[in-house]
Amino acid sequence: MAGSPPVAEPLWSLKAFAVQEVPVVKRTEWPKSRVDGFILARLEKEGLGPNEEAEPLTLLRRVYFDLIGLPPPLEVVEGFHISKFPAVVDGLLASPEFGVRWGRHWLDVARYAETSGNTRNMAYVLAWRYRNYVVRALNRDTPFDEFIREQLAGDLLPAAGDALRRDDQLLATGFLNVGVKSLGESDLMLYDMNVADDQIDATCHAFLALSANCSRCHDHKFDPIPTADYHALAGIFRSTQNLSGVETNNVKKEAEAMPLGRDGVQRMLVVKQHEKDIAEMQKDYAEVAKKRNTMREELVKAGIDPAKKPAVMPKEMVEKMSTLTVLEKDVGEWQKKLAEKQKSMPVAPPVGMSVRDAETPLDCPVFDKGEVKKPLAAVKRGALSAIPVKLAVIGPKESGRRQLADWIASPQNPLTARVIVNRVWLHLFGRGLVGTPDDFGRMGMKPTHPELLDDLAARFVKEGWSVKALIRELVLTRTYQMSSSTRSDVALAKDPTNLLLWRANRKRLEAEPLRDALLALGGTLDLTPREGSPVADKAKAITPQGREVGRRHFLNDLQDDTTHRSIYLPIVRGAQMPMMQCFNAADPGLVVGGRSASITPVQSLLLMNSEQVMRQAEGLSKRLGGKSAEEKLVQAWKMVCCRVPMVEEREMMRGFLVSAGDTPSGWAQLCHALLQSGEFQTVY
Repeated sequence: MAGSPPVAEPLWSLKAFAVQEVPVVKRTEWPKSRVDGFILARLEKEGLGPNEEAEPLTLLRRVYFDLIGLPPPLEVVEGFHISKFPAVVDGLLASPEFGVRWGRHWLDVARYAETSGNTRNMAYVLAWRYRNYVVRALNRDTPFDEFIREQLAGDLLPAAGDALRRDDQLLATGFLNVGVKSLGESDLMLYDMNVADDQIDATCHAFLALSANCSRCHDHKFDPIPTADYHALAGIFRSTQNLSGVETNNVKKEAEAMPLGRDGVQRMLVVKQHEKDIAEMQKDYAEVAKKRNTMREELVKAGIDPAKKPAVMPKEMVEKMSTLTVLEKDVGEWQKKLAEKQKSMPVAPPVGMSVRDAETPLDCPVFDKGEVKKPLAAVKRGALSAIPVKLAVIGPKESGRRQLADWIASPQNPLTARVIVNRVWLHLFGRGLVGTPDDFGRMGMKPTHPELLDDLAARFVKEGWSVKALIRELVLTRTYQMSSSTRSDVALAKDPTNLLLWRANRKRLEAEPLRDALLALGGTLDLTPREGSPVADKAKAITPQGREVGRRHFLNDLQDDTTHRSIYLPIVRGAQMPMMQCFNAADPGLVVGGRSASITPVQSLLLMNSEQVMRQAEGLSKRLGGKSAEEKLVQAWKMVCCRVPMVEEREMMRGFLVSAGDTPSGWAQLCHALLQSGEFQTVY
């Protein structure tokens, strides 16, 4: 029909994926895996070839930082041979530090923080339990489809037999609760919609890489997401009660938290009954005390001091004094009863951020242009209609979260596996096969290697959704093990941004592994998992409604002087730790699948002037072994850069020592200089 707009091409990401046939290549000796076959075929098509293999120690340092976010210990460096690489990979995947490194990647996506942000930046004193759940889940290689279900509907899953695993199912739903909230909002309908909007945004971006929240006010301008679908999702989340353990004078509905432990719910009921009993006793006590006080006042008005109990009094005053004596005794008995009751208060169970289905689920109306004062017809609770997966029926007493979780985690969902495979690829190779990891919609990039992405996604699902197995497969490929050298002029000219993966990408260390590496080299890193949080510690002495950042200086004095790993640093929206902010830590107000990387003068100044960095340099200098200065120089370079220094590098260090002095201070200065080097801050 003349004048009709062109029909939009269906989204590539909504098409079904399947295991692909590995293409035929000319250099048949090069591929070690299916992945290599796809990469090499594309390179050969463009008239290019892959780089040489990385130096063994370069590869060792790369895989250490990629898998656990720490530099390899000196003894590993000195004893490494390339034949040991598969065993090294297996050891790193089994290390508890794996969950710390990859847990931080997921927390970026989960917009994790310990305060609410916005108009009243209230402390989330229980958020740390979600953080620790993520670390545990990744360490035990929770299948990713189960990981999804736990975070969206863990409270609705069949209870795990082990009490700690059941707690993790409950804590996982902290994913829905750690986002930005306007806890100063007085319009509770608007508050509810804003919370649901955050949950829709986090869920759809994290698992589907789609911006469904763009449909709050109107149909999505680019992707097939009508506003009716948005409000269908909103109905699911508005039918969910958030148990955040946070409250303000405006918003009290989230003050409750989820009891943990095998008998946590029963213990909490006992505690609440005990509190109720005390409240009733206090009422009775107040009545008796009021009568006693009234009687005292009457005697005082009559000119009689009750404390002196005069021998001669009018008859009516004698009766009143007698009554007062009885009332004084009653007050004393009530005080004793209350003290005993309060002393016998049962110990409350630990609690965490979680959710549960609301008592009365609801279908959300479509709000005209997103305005909560203009409701239109309600839409049934549901999911995104453009995704070709059937959503199970949502019962009238159900929120629909369980059905939504199953729908997202379905093997037939064309987005979910592609999205997580792409996220894993990004963290190992420095760029995703899809360059926009949080946007698989029309405004996002198309995959550089679509067949490879589909093959990986299909096999990821078929082989049990194991993130560790996927990582192991990828780091054992020739593609991962290539050098990052840019010596090929032909390849640089044809593919300057390395989209075709003819070489490894150089990667700047992010804020957390940079700080952790400094602590590790300085000999002060504490690898003990951190229970609790400085935010929670400082909140203990403050009433819930007073836990607002900046109020009476609350949380203004947080420090990053802990020697635990950086994942355990406090994250306050609007006030991140200086090193985290300086080195591009994720914005906790957003879903961040890929961080930005920068090189700025401020970063150099921080490393140059930070007392913490100087202390680690001193610690590193004290750890240097060797009998001679030359041996110490070589060891320092090995520990920082994971290789033997070249002749000119040794000369440079000797010259530095001549200037600084062969003294403890001089060696500390040399180590400080090495820790500021570009090579230390880069994974090659």
